[in-house]
Amino acid sequence: MKSTKAKDEAPKQTPESIASELETIRASLRKRKSDTTTLKILFYTGLAVLLFGFMYTSQTLQRAQNQNLESTLTFLQGQVNHTLLLLENKLHREMRDITAKMNGESSPGFHKTIQNMNQALDQLEPETTSLGILIKKVQRNSNELSRMVQQNQEAAIP
Repeated sequence: MKSTKAKDEAPKQTPESIASELETIRASLRKRKSDTTTLKILFYTGLAVLLFGFMYTSQTLQRAQNQNLESTLTFLQGQVNHTLLLLENKLHREMRDITAKMNGESSPGFHKTIQNMNQALDQLEPETTSLGILIKKVQRNSNELSRMVQQNQEAAIP
């Protein structure tokens, strides 16, 4: 009697219920497999986008640094050229002054030098407004110095 009671108490599993459970499990496995595949695709897509973004950003920054370096080099080259030009002009002026002193010439060469300098300054095209202001100031001061020297020469000659 005990064995019949145990069989009665156990749930009755029919082939239809087992088949339906198997179908449910299969559907669940397919869904999980599909979800896993979707997550893998999303993960690898995200990884590819991050890698591409990193490479693009790195390349863009490198290009910007190269352009900045080129512009800095151009600016420095311009400054060096300007400094060399100023030194060359100063050397020429000193050579002319020494030659004038050796030949006994005096201030008429000085006035001509001031005029030449002012003409050269007029031909410069300043890159910044502060440089333009500085050029105008140098011209004003050189003209004033020329006038003062001329007045001193006229006062010295009776």
